[in-house]
Amino acid sequence: MLYTDGITEAENIDKVLYALDKLIEVIEINWQRSAAGIRHAVIKDVRSHIGEQKVFDDFTLLVLKQNS
Repeated sequence: MLYTDGITEAENIDKVLYALDKLIEVIEINWQRSAAGIRHAVIKDVRSHIGEQKVFDDFTLLVLKQNS
């Protein structure tokens, strides 16, 4: 997974950052999903975290998964 700081530095109304720990938690919960599913889960969670806050930075996220 590659991401820009717009993901981990997304702030909620109380100025609390989304942070790397939360990103890792969402990935751990959704690891069994497809790459697109993981990406969707992360973006949904970030948007839930920020609520109605305006986005000031980009949300760039690249998820790669190897098929076995």
